[in-house]
Amino acid sequence: MLKPSDGKPSYSSLLPIYPLLAQQCVDDYGLDSGICLDIGTGNGYVGTEIAKITHMDVYFIDIEAEAIDFARRTVTQTDIDNEVFFVEADVCTKLPFAGNFADFIISRGSIWFWEDKVKGLAEIYRVLKVGGIALVGSGLGRYVPFTMRARLAGGHKNMLHKQGRKRLTLEEMKTLALEAGIPSFKVMLDAPGDKGRWIEIHKYV
Repeated sequence: MLKPSDGKPSYSSLLPIYPLLAQQCVDDYGLDSGICLDIGTGNGYVGTEIAKITHMDVYFIDIEAEAIDFARRTVTQTDIDNEVFFVEADVCTKLPFAGNFADFIISRGSIWFWEDKVKGLAEIYRVLKVGGIALVGSGLGRYVPFTMRARLAGGHKNMLHKQGRKRLTLEEMKTLALEAGIPSFKVMLDAPGDKGRWIEIHKYV
């Protein structure tokens, strides 16, 4: 997965998107309390912003020890009082949680780097609670203004290209979710015509 220092495009320029993405998740899914997993956390910004506006316990999870260290520093620089945990683990093998563990799971920007995307999605579904929601993919979120979206979109594409990765199409993401045995999900764009792509996973039984 992506290390914090691994060529993210002008990473400081992305900082404004994280509060907006966190607020979108709170608004869309009614987040308030429970357990949140931030998988492929990188610098820890998504989980930190969710913690700022909810009472959720947040687990920052990444395969890279360097990323976990960075996420820990990010959290210590904030004024949150949520319970937080830092876990070095690979979603593509096995997450160190029992089934039906998390109320909400978010993974932004890491799926492109998973060695076994089907296994990773299956693991996310396994640890998701009945009634829970997971959001997996990459994008800036719906709340990002158009001018900011246009300014940032090209940099992310160039970063993937330099690392020999490519964006998955919505059809490819749908196929992965079906192969992972996920019975209830939808694939979607951030906005019509946008490059951001997500799988929204629901667990009903």
